[in-house]
Amino acid sequence: MTAEPEPKPHLLPQQDAPRSRPLWAGGSLLAVVTIGAGAFFYTHATTPKAAVPAPPPDNAAVGTAPALQAAVQLSMLSAQNAPKALAATSFNAQQRSQILAAVQRGDMRLVEMPVLDAAGVTGQTVDVTVSGLTQRVVLTGKFQRLILPIAEAAQVTIDPVTMPHAPALTIGAMTALGPEALPSLTALSQRIVLGVIVQ
Repeated sequence: MTAEPEPKPHLLPQQDAPRSRPLWAGGSLLAVVTIGAGAFFYTHATTPKAAVPAPPPDNAAVGTAPALQAAVQLSMLSAQNAPKALAATSFNAQQRSQILAAVQRGDMRLVEMPVLDAAGVTGQTVDVTVSGLTQRVVLTGKFQRLILPIAEAAQVTIDPVTMPHAPALTIGAMTALGPEALPSLTALSQRIVLGVIVQ
């Protein structure tokens, strides 16, 4: 009984690269960036990162959880764009007028920090306070523009108004360096304190 000869592998003919590559390369890059941002926030929403709690102040109320600390780098808006940017905020007319006057004097700067619920859930409500001014934001699964008036001490606090959904509410922020997941909230007694670096 004779053994059959082993079949020899055949090389496939080399194909030329399609000439339409430059046309769809830009679309492919955009799709990769979009998928990457979605994956970034999904992984941060499903695995909440630990945050280093700040030491509580001496007069802290009993039962209040320590603040969750983080830092973000945000881009400053030009003074000429301030009126249009403020018109889209939830500040009332008097607050907008005061902020605009402070920006024109150079006492205050406006920065932009788009935010979303990293889990893609709509309806979680938070209060964002900076420079003594508070904006109430209803989060969605898409970035919404948030304008922050920053004085000398650039500290932003984020307090949940509605009970954070399970397993945790992770707010995604678009910063000057790209998307960033803020410390996760699991209770109404928690708050996030952001140190803001303006560039």
